[in-house]
Amino acid sequence: MAILKFGIYSFLGLLAFLAPVTIGGESSIIMGHLKNFVLDNYSNLVTFLIMFCSVITIAGTILGLVKKKFNEQYLNELFVTDKLSAVLRVGGSLMFIVISLGIAPEFLSNENTGGLMAGDMIPPLMVTFFVGVMLMPLLTSFGLVEFIGTLIAPIMKKLFKVPGYAAIDALASFLGDGTIGIVVTDQQYQKGYYTQREAAIIATSFSIVGISFAAVVADLLKFSKIFWVFYGTIAFATVVAGFIIARLPLKKFKDEYYNNNKVEEGEARSFSHALNMATTTASKASEKEILVDSLFKVIVIYITFIPVIMCVGSIGLVIAENTNFFSILSMPLMPILKMLGFTHEVASQMAPAMIVGFSDMYLPALFIENTGSEVARFIVGTLSFAQLIFLSETGMILVNSKMGFSILDVAKFFILRTIITFPIIYTIAMVLLKFGILTN
Repeated sequence: MAILKFGIYSFLGLLAFLAPVTIGGESSIIMGHLKNFVLDNYSNLVTFLIMFCSVITIAGTILGLVKKKFNEQYLNELFVTDKLSAVLRVGGSLMFIVISLGIAPEFLSNENTGGLMAGDMIPPLMVTFFVGVMLMPLLTSFGLVEFIGTLIAPIMKKLFKVPGYAAIDALASFLGDGTIGIVVTDQQYQKGYYTQREAAIIATSFSIVGISFAAVVADLLKFSKIFWVFYGTIAFATVVAGFIIARLPLKKFKDEYYNNNKVEEGEARSFSHALNMATTTASKASEKEILVDSLFKVIVIYITFIPVIMCVGSIGLVIAENTNFFSILSMPLMPILKMLGFTHEVASQMAPAMIVGFSDMYLPALFIENTGSEVARFIVGTLSFAQLIFLSETGMILVNSKMGFSILDVAKFFILRTIITFPIIYTIAMVLLKFGILTN
């Protein structure tokens, strides 16, 4: 029964997230079809839900700042945070409310700035995260992560110079969410599974934003039909970057365990052991508990993540629309992009998009979505994931972890990953162009 449970649920998960299905003449993954159905038929309800969550976020976050701690842990997880995150949450919620009510100033509400975020970006995000998080346990809770992770554990040390335990962390990120990967890595580091250096490598090499959010960006950039190519490029560039970063000095991060704790790693595992791990996990999985947990995760995303995207995204777009800040900052990239064959117009759109992701990883897609060149959209879209570090989420989590990251360290890793992954992604894009999968 357990092996059947593992097989059926894992197959459904792979089908939902990775298999393109044609419905009504449109080819997309099942999650994309569900999102389109909800937005086409219940858009007003989605807007009302965002307004409701915005009010709850404002009230709860302010109360959390005053009280510092609630008696209920779930309230702490939702509303207790640092001052910067609180400002971003409240700010993003207020922005959505005033824009939706039509009382925001023009510079914030116009269709190229906050109006774009509130009208075209946040509603699809709300729906996609709901569908994605509710379906994600099919991949992560019934043994697939343990099965694949156990099989690839023996090669983790050889390729990335980290223990086999890191395979689970990496898969949790790829199949789930980058923040989950960082939090798990930090916890494992404190328990003694990794040295500080190993934890830094894992957290900055594998904790990418998961499939569900990648589907949002792929859809925005019109790559749903080739989603497996889009995400496969991200995964490949991430793995190569991890291989390279694992061999860099990283002098600040020592080969020392947190508080001298150390957990010894077991021996290499076989296929039968991997299957046993998977079936054991599947047998313990409770559908009811998973459903309740997934619903809570959706609420956490709606309260803690969506408002930050709204705030950081709107501010970034206002700056981009009304100033030359990102264009000036990205000027050194212009001659490189022109040398690679991009026109001045396309290069001028790509350059700022390649660096704005340090603020929030959703911004590059917004900067580049209207570019006619599929190659440019593909490069920027995949690069924004492969860069991995963005201050609105993963960057701040790294800084707040026990692994020893500072804001400067976070910026260094963002630049490093950009330098490493861009040539890889560009090469893949050129191959896809040659075979007619992309157009320039």
